Amino acid sequence: MIQNEQFWTHWRNGEFEQAMKCSVSGKTKRKGSRLFGSPMPPDETDIVAGISAGDFLYDFLMINPTVVAGIDFARSEDLSSAFSLAQFAKTVDLNLATGDMAQLQGYVAEQMIAQRLEAAGYDVQFPETSNQAGWDILVDGKEFQVKCGSNKAIVDEHLERYPDIPVYVNDELALHYPDHSNVYSAGLTKEAVVDATNSTLSHAEDLLDLEVPWISAGVSSFYNLRRVVREQLPLQLAARNVVIDTTSRASLAAAGQAAFTFAAGAIFSGGAFAVVLPLVGAYAGLQQSSRVADKFKKLLAKSQYQHLEKCLQDLVVVMKKQLNQKAAIKQEKWQTILQKSFNTTPISSLAGIHQEKLQFIGNMNNELTSIEHEIPRDPVRAFERLIAVLMKSGIHVYSIQNELLSVENGMKELQKKL
Repeated sequence: MIQNEQFWTHWRNGEFEQAMKCSVSGKTKRKGSRLFGSPMPPDETDIVAGISAGDFLYDFLMINPTVVAGIDFARSEDLSSAFSLAQFAKTVDLNLATGDMAQLQGYVAEQMIAQRLEAAGYDVQFPETSNQAGWDILVDGKEFQVKCGSNKAIVDEHLERYPDIPVYVNDELALHYPDHSNVYSAGLTKEAVVDATNSTLSHAEDLLDLEVPWISAGVSSFYNLRRVVREQLPLQLAARNVVIDTTSRASLAAAGQAAFTFAAGAIFSGGAFAVVLPLVGAYAGLQQSSRVADKFKKLLAKSQYQHLEKCLQDLVVVMKKQLNQKAAIKQEKWQTILQKSFNTTPISSLAGIHQEKLQFIGNMNNELTSIEHEIPRDPVRAFERLIAVLMKSGIHVYSIQNELLSVENGMKELQKKL
């Protein structure tokens, strides 16, 4: 899983702090590549080279906090076993095309989607038992089902039986639900899941040593999302660029790709498009109308401005609530890791990363407080900042869709008056 021998040397010597600072991959980037850039997009190995082992381990353990039970992480052998599917897959009959193999593929899909969502900033939890009715994972505390296949009937059946539980699906199934607000895609194909499962099985010497190399692939594909969105992207530029062209879903995706890079696909995909696309259109219309309206028209639209301000304030309140819930989830999972760890010494070296995550949530809360004060002065500008916080914070659109809809309606009413 972690291919940097320097990491393993530090780990075996008990130098856990130094080990956490090592990159997941032993590959180093070419000199000058950061200075001059590159006309070619970075490959997966380049992205992996930029991920620290500490960040990687923290993400993995926060998705699977119970994996530490009975494991002495100070031993490199035990650390390697944390990435094993042996306990689940040792009963799989490799000669079956369905049944156990289908169950294993479903498990792999859940894990791959969870890795991608966690890397995108969401907080993912698995249930303690695998027979929860109607849902497979919790995303920011909300129940989600996971479906991976080629027949849309499996999604239709779920939506009919559990209309209030949204579902994450593979890309092939997502094509059948372009405007369904309860169907989300994490950018994962069925072929990728099947290949990952078969490759894992075929390369294992035996099922007791079944490794999951696709975990690193999932994290490497999405990890830089955090850096792009949180550190490198001018926030107001992103909010404005996304409305360059809102005439179609495809044009929004193109604008979003330019403005948000990974973020447009990871955050505003699937069901989120059904919520965000109309909202962005309303914003673009209001921005144009507000620019050309004279002072007299704006005076007559006082009640509409007040209504929009109220909708924005409600959105801020629910976003703060979600941030507090995300912090509570992180704390709960972190305490589980510490309580179940056989040896907390190596795990404690991740405490700094954990505190950084909590501090980031605190910073986002402070940003929302600042936006609250700006809403009465300039609601349109405040909305831009709210979208920027939504992009950075990992708040799932599903959790705030009602408030976003109210803001959309408020902007449309104000535009009509202007």
